[in-house]
Amino acid sequence: MYDLLVFDLDGTLIDSVGDIADALNQVLGTTFGDGEVAGFIGSGVHELLKRAGAGGNLDELTTRFLAAYHARPCARTGLYLGVRETLAQLGQPKAVATNKPGELSRIIVEQLGIASSFFAVLGEDDVGRKKPDPLIVDLLRGQVGATRARTLFIGDSLIDAATADAARVDLCLVTYGYADPAAIRAHPAKLHLDHFRDLPKLIQ
Repeated sequence: MYDLLVFDLDGTLIDSVGDIADALNQVLGTTFGDGEVAGFIGSGVHELLKRAGAGGNLDELTTRFLAAYHARPCARTGLYLGVRETLAQLGQPKAVATNKPGELSRIIVEQLGIASSFFAVLGEDDVGRKKPDPLIVDLLRGQVGATRARTLFIGDSLIDAATADAARVDLCLVTYGYADPAAIRAHPAKLHLDHFRDLPKLIQ
């Protein structure tokens, strides 16, 4: 059905909230739990800090947050169940499109052993725009010559849904990520995915 699969990262392929929470609490001197921080994730570092109530210079805080995160990017981060094996089963070109910084994203997928599954891992700083802007999807499509009709975006949030809509590509929403599962299931995506391992049989 598809010539290109584009994946969100946090909440879709990886459960990274623990390391994000640790870096956030270190920089802000806060004590947010993982569940609280999960609700802050999805719109980039500036928005993460604002949702956490950060005051002061956001650029400076972003630099400090990223330094703390870079120091321990995978201490508590892991792949969701079945991700490694399922990616290996999918023969289509695959890429990651995330609002996390690109360099950090590439470090994480490398450390988790799935970097070879993707021809590209792009973050907001690589393209100069954040999802739901469709540019990141358009650039990835251009790299492999995939049409909109033959591209599937897989994500866990309504931001990902808006990205797919803006890019005019099909959408698969996973229900196990950081967004409210009821809101995700209620969204009229082409596909809903409760278990990552079920993706091949849904699209092949």
